[in-house]
Amino acid sequence: MEVTWWGHATCTIEDSGVRVLTDPLFVRRFAHLRRRRGEVPPPEAAVAEVVLVSHLHSDHLHLPSLARLAPGSRLIVPSGAVAAVPGL
Repeated sequence: MEVTWWGHATCTIEDSGVRVLTDPLFVRRFAHLRRRRGEVPPPEAAVAEVVLVSHLHSDHLHLPSLARLAPGSRLIVPSGAVAAVPGL
């Protein structure tokens, strides 16, 4: 198993050829948050079979970052997310 931390709550967990991405946030700054270390994750960070969004705060459910996900990624969101976020 390999875990890569990309900053904030974003990480990739890879095991047996399956990649899981958590709470993708692919920007340098967001509201009061800013990256203090490292660059914005590279494009390959957006490639995952499964993407897990932990909760509905906009720094965890960041629609512009979700739009960068590789085609075919399966998105797992909290109950009520589809109703709360139009276009999800």
